[in-house]
Amino acid sequence: MKINIFYIFSKIYLLSIISLNLILNIFSFIYLNAKFTYSISIILSIIGIYYLFRLKNSKKLIRYIFIFLLFPIGLYFSLNVIVSIINTPYFKEIFSLTTNLYLLYIVNISYYFVPSLLLMMAYKYEFLSSIGDNKKIKVPEIITFIFEILIFIIPSLIVLSQVFQFELTSILATSGVLAAVIGFGLQANLSNMLSGIFVNIERPFNQDDWITIDQHTGLVIDVTWRSTRLRTWENTEVTIPNEVVANAVIVNWSNNDKSQLSEGYRIFTTLHFHPKHDPQHISQLIKNALKKVKPADGRSQLDFQWVKFIDVNEYGLKFLISFDCIDRMQNNSQKNIVLLEIHKTLSHSGINMSAGKMFTQLDNDVGLNALQTVRIKDDFEPVKASEFNPYNESIKNKVLLNKIPIFMSLKENEIQELANNCKRVNFKSDDFIINQGDPGNSLFIIADGVVGVHINNKSKEMILVAKLGVGDFFGEMSLMTGEPRSANIIAESPTVTLVVEKDIIKKIFNNNPEVFDYVSSVLASRKLTLDKSKTDSVENGKKIKNIAEDLKKAIINFLS
Repeated sequence: MKINIFYIFSKIYLLSIISLNLILNIFSFIYLNAKFTYSISIILSIIGIYYLFRLKNSKKLIRYIFIFLLFPIGLYFSLNVIVSIINTPYFKEIFSLTTNLYLLYIVNISYYFVPSLLLMMAYKYEFLSSIGDNKKIKVPEIITFIFEILIFIIPSLIVLSQVFQFELTSILATSGVLAAVIGFGLQANLSNMLSGIFVNIERPFNQDDWITIDQHTGLVIDVTWRSTRLRTWENTEVTIPNEVVANAVIVNWSNNDKSQLSEGYRIFTTLHFHPKHDPQHISQLIKNALKKVKPADGRSQLDFQWVKFIDVNEYGLKFLISFDCIDRMQNNSQKNIVLLEIHKTLSHSGINMSAGKMFTQLDNDVGLNALQTVRIKDDFEPVKASEFNPYNESIKNKVLLNKIPIFMSLKENEIQELANNCKRVNFKSDDFIINQGDPGNSLFIIADGVVGVHINNKSKEMILVAKLGVGDFFGEMSLMTGEPRSANIIAESPTVTLVVEKDIIKKIFNNNPEVFDYVSSVLASRKLTLDKSKTDSVENGKKIKNIAEDLKKAIINFLS
């Protein structure tokens, strides 16, 4: 906590005036007549001292009344009482002439300083303290210091002229020459100081704002006399001279227009694709990926999702993609999450995110074969006319089934038999694919589109808990055990699903008993993950084993 010298000086000065008035009134009450007048003055002085200490904790209206009405009246009344007591014959007899003159000088000086003292108190209580409580708004020290100097230098000049009879003309002239000499010697610092004043007047940023100044991005720590300090991503402190700040282009990441646009700022990035792709379908794939994104800043979804096909150049089809972020600290994390989701969606469709320059042969890395994420020609059916995305809808059933954990233990011919007997079901946006609590005996695999997973709470309100896209699946527990549906699944875009029915897998599983152990283990792990168990890894292992045993019995019973 920083100490404000001007505030402490003001409070001590006001306390001294009231205390001196109290002491002299007690003296006068004892030794002089007019005891009623002095007793009233003593009571008022005690009340004044009490409220001077209690002012900070008083209500705002009470502070206003005391600072702007009662204290001015009371202080000037006290000064007049002090003068009248000093001029009494009895007082002159007790104290020397010099002491009386010093006291009168102090009283005369105080007449001119009372407004400044009260103004400093008001500035401290009604401005500095209230803003100090609001962590988002902070006043730079340079502004506070200039204001405090001004409210005390004006009465000081008046006192020199009226009380001590100095010629202000000569004082100001001498000060001007001295200021010119000092200014010439401190030209750079004065330039920074004046720039700092103008920066604070214009207020292009506040403390705790994220800004960029000349390639330096960071959180504003403070604006001092000569510089602005930033805390960067690297957790280092950058000090930028205010002269540079005043002449630089400043980007304020925290000053957003929530009413006209949206909360937060927008991140833009570009992607390129092979020129033989269909731009309309590429746009739809990217939009579906953006719908699935769980933002790094804690929201359930991106509020701003924007995709445009903007150019064709030596890198192929150029797309501009934009999305929002409300926390500048999460900027790179937000980009990472969005690009990972886009990459996942495009890879599923067999599309590379960058085509490379058209005159360059871009060979595949050998390591890509280990990932099995690159689509090959055999993964696709012949292209069919459809309202859905042909990239995804043309992917063979077998390719989709191979990625589902509960089918990974099946043999090649069993997967093919399963693929031949599956059916594809299309849904429009906002269609309910399944309803929570309904009976079910089928598994859905998303071939194209995006769906939302909603759970009914105790108030029967639907809460969005997740989004699923191409390659994701749901309904496995109902397929294998006949359990009721545990959530509502709603299509968020035109969606194509591959539906696996109980009758299809019943024959395959009954002819392959060892599959039950593997499937029950996979379902147990997935169930435990969905339940968000907080037990340690050892307990998780035991719990998975127990759940797997129960699920195995349920699966065998359901498929028998």
